[in-house]
Amino acid sequence: MPSMEIGVQFHLPTYAHVPLPHLVELAKEGESKGVAQLWVTDNLRSRQSYVTLAAMACNLNIKLGTAVTVQYFRNPVDLADSVATLSELLEGRELSIGLGRGNPRTPRLIRTPRPVSILRETALSLRRLLDGDGVCFADYPALLDYYHFNPEATFQLNFGPSSPVKIFCGSNGPRGLEVGGRDMDGLIFGGHYLAALRTGRVPELLDIFNSAVPADRDTAQVPRVAEIKISVSRNADRAREWVKESAGHRVLNMYRQGYTHEDIERMGVAIDDVARLNEAEMNGATGTKFDALVTDGMVDAIFIAGAPGDCAERMVEISQIAQDQGFTQLMFSELGPDVDEAVSLLCDDVIPAL
Repeated sequence: MPSMEIGVQFHLPTYAHVPLPHLVELAKEGESKGVAQLWVTDNLRSRQSYVTLAAMACNLNIKLGTAVTVQYFRNPVDLADSVATLSELLEGRELSIGLGRGNPRTPRLIRTPRPVSILRETALSLRRLLDGDGVCFADYPALLDYYHFNPEATFQLNFGPSSPVKIFCGSNGPRGLEVGGRDMDGLIFGGHYLAALRTGRVPELLDIFNSAVPADRDTAQVPRVAEIKISVSRNADRAREWVKESAGHRVLNMYRQGYTHEDIERMGVAIDDVARLNEAEMNGATGTKFDALVTDGMVDAIFIAGAPGDCAERMVEISQIAQDQGFTQLMFSELGPDVDEAVSLLCDDVIPAL
């Protein structure tokens, strides 16, 4: 097993067809094979993340976490209630709460104003509530406005968490990383980690986070999680085909949101291919028409995808790089077209090779 911890994330929209009891059984299989932490995503219209974690807590003996709780979906008082309640089921095991803006589709569902201010104020007020302090949201103007709190009211939990709770920064933009280093306990470097490796951006982004860590904390002891998008199957073509839509949209988001043409090319993706995909998507291409324009380079920029041996070979190098960069956990996400097969192959073939 690698010296870094291994985490597994269940991306709940991806496995909408998998009942919660079966997800619990898959998590138990991962635990029995050395997985140290189980994470879930937070998505409207999907299974509720904290209910899902409660089911996991009653059946597992490992750490749990959210990667990430979306800062616009749950006000800090409700979030603190949920976190502290869940902690009572963990019997002293750590609960990690990632905070972030959510995926690029979040603004289609809900207003997302002042993302950095909301991130900072959510982290600070959540910590105070979990520490048993009274919180007046007049001190947190962005949250006061967004959630319509009474500016004269003071909120204080009438119970406290029974297990350690760490707050992780799930924002990977420069301003969000600065907030995370200063005001949170750890970092989750999200699903663009592989692409950021190829562009060479990871050290620069980590330095923003590290430089903001208060002087009285040992930067080397701050937990950092690298999210690894993986799709593993005995049928390599199926594994790669399954992630084309996700890979294509993620590359398009980078293309549209500030990655330079040079960055795209360093990811191993031809800029002309992205331009064609962008035009097709804007003209309404979906399904097989969209997937047909997603190249192998786009898949490999975002995912470790293929047969177990191919995935293990790529992961050996990536695992060492992540460890050298100071990451303390690899969190595998998406997993594969057949979740039962994917969990088994990940735990039996990929992880032991690291």
